[in-house]
Amino acid sequence: MLLRLFQLLAVVLMGVQLGVSYAHYMQMPGKLLLPLDCYILVQNQVISYKVKLAFIEIPSLISTTLATILIRRHLKSFLLTLVGLVCMILMWLVWALFIQPLNQQIDVWTPLTAPNNWADFRYQWHFYHLVRLGIALLGMVALTSSLLVGTRVKSVVEQKVTLT
Repeated sequence: MLLRLFQLLAVVLMGVQLGVSYAHYMQMPGKLLLPLDCYILVQNQVISYKVKLAFIEIPSLISTTLATILIRRHLKSFLLTLVGLVCMILMWLVWALFIQPLNQQIDVWTPLTAPNNWADFRYQWHFYHLVRLGIALLGMVALTSSLLVGTRVKSVVEQKVTLT
């Protein structure tokens, strides 16, 4: 029962992370057209996730780690859950190594202090979010598949055999 709870949490929380990544993808075309002053306003004020995502990513990592440990005896489900866990770790690494340093720079920009190549920073920020989207999609497929592996629906013939 505890295993199912952690698996469910892992899938739901990965789904939320996938949704956030997809939202960044959906915002990208419009944000790439914004002039600097509007971009800074939207990036730093309107779309400000900051600490809120920690409330998703930390429980996500914990529940998936616990699910991975608890399901270790079921090889197929274990491997798929492990892939999901690795995807979560990779998503966090992409954020920590690439996105967060960009966020810290963009957070202090004003229209007068932004670097001349500010658009390059914007493209990098969106690129790394697309990388996270791909990783989140793979992780979501793996975690969802881990719930389905080993689940077998009896065919009509098997049901008749068990009835007789």
